[in-house]
Amino acid sequence: MEKMRANLFYGVNEFHVAEVEKPRAGAGEAVIRVTLTTICGTDLHIVRGEYPVKPGLVIGHEPVGVIEELGPGLTGYEVGDRVLVGAITPCGQCGACLSGHLSQCGHGGGYEALGGWRFGNTINGAQAEYLLVPNAQANLAKIPDELADEQVVLLADIASTGFSGAESGGVRIGDSVVVFAQGPIGLCATAGAKLTGAALIIGVDGDETRLAMARRMGADVVLDYREVDVVDEVKRLTGGGADVAIEALGTQQTFENALRSLRPAGTLSSLGVYSGKLQMPYDAFAAGLGDHRIVTTLCPGGKERMRRLMEVVRAGRVDLTPLLTHTVSLDEIAEGYRIFGERLDGVLKVAVRP
Repeated sequence: MEKMRANLFYGVNEFHVAEVEKPRAGAGEAVIRVTLTTICGTDLHIVRGEYPVKPGLVIGHEPVGVIEELGPGLTGYEVGDRVLVGAITPCGQCGACLSGHLSQCGHGGGYEALGGWRFGNTINGAQAEYLLVPNAQANLAKIPDELADEQVVLLADIASTGFSGAESGGVRIGDSVVVFAQGPIGLCATAGAKLTGAALIIGVDGDETRLAMARRMGADVVLDYREVDVVDEVKRLTGGGADVAIEALGTQQTFENALRSLRPAGTLSSLGVYSGKLQMPYDAFAAGLGDHRIVTTLCPGGKERMRRLMEVVRAGRVDLTPLLTHTVSLDEIAEGYRIFGERLDGVLKVAVRP
């Protein structure tokens, strides 16, 4: 029985690297040797007990690697191929997938809430030396030779999620967009607003390093919520309210401010992961009469989504490598979590090299 090393979750604030059985590929599955992965904000939610997963689970969901083993039934791939695998792994055949809602994959049935998110949620994840990829035919995206791991690893989750904030929000050429919170997701949402043609992009945060990075990612104006009334300033800059507000943190305050920053008939595109009770003030919602639209998005996945995102990187439309501010080994992953969780040393994103 071959062994590998992996980062396992045991309970609230309890996780560590241990030896576990190396996975083997069954029909339709693949095993990849993980060459680069990350620590994500969702991993922090798990470790802090804000999102429940079973004890003993390997966490992590942003994998780049090399195919180690292919199970029966796969075509078009070879052992040794470099691949990017999305955080969301749809089956491609269920009712949800065939209806275009891959993130809510029902694994052969209809729909299942968060069904497409399995790595580090319902099955072992990517903070390990090896990873078992389900429904591999639908989820292995070959990496172009000219792209390095560091250029594509963030596409698996935060870039796909961040870009989708603008996509789901229906950002049109010439729109005004305000992005609340300039963490990794918010920075990618800012970049996504630029990619989709927004004419005015406003980035909001209270961290000078993140506000500076927001400008680098495409924000035309940055607002420090510690210094200005953000809602009033957004309305002043936009002449009455933003066309689209993207909420990228998952708190009552940012959700409410995003809603208050909209023009009538504007769209709130929510990317935050919320815990606890979320309330909607009736006045901010114009008592339900403001023709506002609220949309939520779970990270789009699947190999076609990953292919398209890699093409955007290959064409030079976006460079996400500045977001990888820290790199740790698997042995150092606890320190990586500490740096990321406490937002030390200007951290944006921590990469992990198994």
